[in-house]
Amino acid sequence: MLVTILGSGTAVPVPDRFPAGYLVQAKGQQVLVDCGPGSLRRLAQAGVDLADLDAVLLTHYHTDHCADLGPLLFALRNPRYADRKPLRVLAAPGLERFVRTLTEVWPWLSPRDYELQLQEIGPGRHDLGDLEVTALPIRHTAQSLGYRFDDGIGTAAFSGDADACDELVLLARDTDLFVCDAAFPDEQRVDGHLTPGSAGEHAERAGARTLVLTHFYPECDGTDVVAQAGRRFGGRIVVAHDLLRLPVPGLPGR
Repeated sequence: MLVTILGSGTAVPVPDRFPAGYLVQAKGQQVLVDCGPGSLRRLAQAGVDLADLDAVLLTHYHTDHCADLGPLLFALRNPRYADRKPLRVLAAPGLERFVRTLTEVWPWLSPRDYELQLQEIGPGRHDLGDLEVTALPIRHTAQSLGYRFDDGIGTAAFSGDADACDELVLLARDTDLFVCDAAFPDEQRVDGHLTPGSAGEHAERAGARTLVLTHFYPECDGTDVVAQAGRRFGGRIVVAHDLLRLPVPGLPGR
């Protein structure tokens, strides 16, 4: 399994971080977890053609996590993608209404010469080919889901935006890689988000091997986020940046 950080930032524009987006490549599947603004550009920079994209999983419907879904659907109408394999989009209930509303505003998003498969899901297992994906509800919005991937060799978990909750511990239990919201410094915690320290606490409780801190607001600039997380987590800590590639299981974290 290979995880690529496409966007480690937020809705607040900064020069070096696009909003949330992650690429998981495993078991012949190429999967986007979230597709905030700029994800398609980062995908191209990562060397992935849209013809090879198998699925998109949305953690929730905030714009900085899903705004590039519209541009993706528009791009796939290009004749170069005619007769491509079906594209699966999975998210919590509300997905069909979301895509229908987008298409009412922009009719040219309707699929042409390929099959779009929308799947509203809840907690549980949802396989993508031979790649096992487990979804769990996460405290952020009423439709927030975290995702855990298992290819039989390694595991990777993605919190999406998150506040403190036991489901995060279940999601990251003994995982090789835990990509986790660390939006604001410990001393500036904001409801609905974790800090590096609280991300570290959840990772420690879960027994995760590597913690990847991500989704940084500008308030984190100049903060030693590794030190804040490291006070509560004894494993390997990585600070996400756009286009960072992380093999899973990769290096041992404990």
